[in-house]
Amino acid sequence: MVKQEIRIELTNTDDLRSFIEKAYYTDGDHGKIIDSNKNYITINDDLNLSILSGLDKNTVKVSNSEIIDGSMRFIIDESNGDVRLYPISIYSIKEQDKYSFY
Repeated sequence: MVKQEIRIELTNTDDLRSFIEKAYYTDGDHGKIIDSNKNYITINDDLNLSILSGLDKNTVKVSNSEIIDGSMRFIIDESNGDVRLYPISIYSIKEQDKYSFY
């Protein structure tokens, strides 16, 4: 059991909202992720890139106070020459304009 995880803030709210909608709410999925391997976020900003580099296969909690209630969990992947975050939160609940994950 993981007792502590790295936490980062992703500030690009529009891109994050688009990612969540695509990963959890397309094709009638109603908040359940089906294939997390095809949905990922590529980290491009220098601060988060420096934090996550070298942490391949570890987990990270992502927050964004505008659209995420709590945090969303991802696994870090560096196997493609960049830093990608693949979601590992299975379910999402959308209430008003915020998402909760578990």
